[in-house]
Amino acid sequence: MHSITRTALLPVAMLAAGLALNAQAQTGPSFNCSANLSSSIETLICGSEALSILDRQMASTYSAALEKAGSQAKRLKAEQRGWIKGRNDCWKADDKQACVRDSYNQRLVELRQ
Repeated sequence: MHSITRTALLPVAMLAAGLALNAQAQTGPSFNCSANLSSSIETLICGSEALSILDRQMASTYSAALEKAGSQAKRLKAEQRGWIKGRNDCWKADDKQACVRDSYNQRLVELRQ
């Protein structure tokens, strides 16, 4: 009887685990917060729901812009790397959270144009 119960519950457990992972992905940034983060700003983003939301918006907007970029994709990738470096320079700001938020908002406007 136990093997039938375990077999019957396995798909339910797998579904629950998948939903939990999906929910977790919806609440954090687009990058893995449990990995070795390259900057204190990434740590700040991981700890802030508002900045995590902006990061997910950035990932989505950047992905869409990259699809439309065509022959300009290489240039767009280089610009994005430069933007990330600039965003990470917010560690120097007095109000790091505001600096990061403003950086995201400005880049989102640029990518949507």
